[in-house]
Amino acid sequence: MSAIDTIREIKHAENNAVNAIEEAKKKAAEIKLAAIEEGKNIISEAETTAEASAKELVSKYEKEAKEQADEIMAKEDKAIAEMANIAKVKILNIKLEDVIEF
Repeated sequence: MSAIDTIREIKHAENNAVNAIEEAKKKAAEIKLAAIEEGKNIISEAETTAEASAKELVSKYEKEAKEQADEIMAKEDKAIAEMANIAKVKILNIKLEDVIEF
């Protein structure tokens, strides 16, 4: 084999190596872009899940708060009704006392 053939083979191998490196760089860039897209999708799904969970919790606690408020209102309404009845009885007693005195 002559020196020229050897140099051609070296040059050819060198070109093949450069092409392989360029192809590897392209593949790496594609993998990087795919990973970024996958990461974006994962983040989006996590945000959606978190938002749904937050809405569910807010709804649950709003319902509990409404139930507690309704219970308090019912107790207070009952207490007001009892006070009104007591006041009516006292008013009737006062009126009855006025009638009895005459």
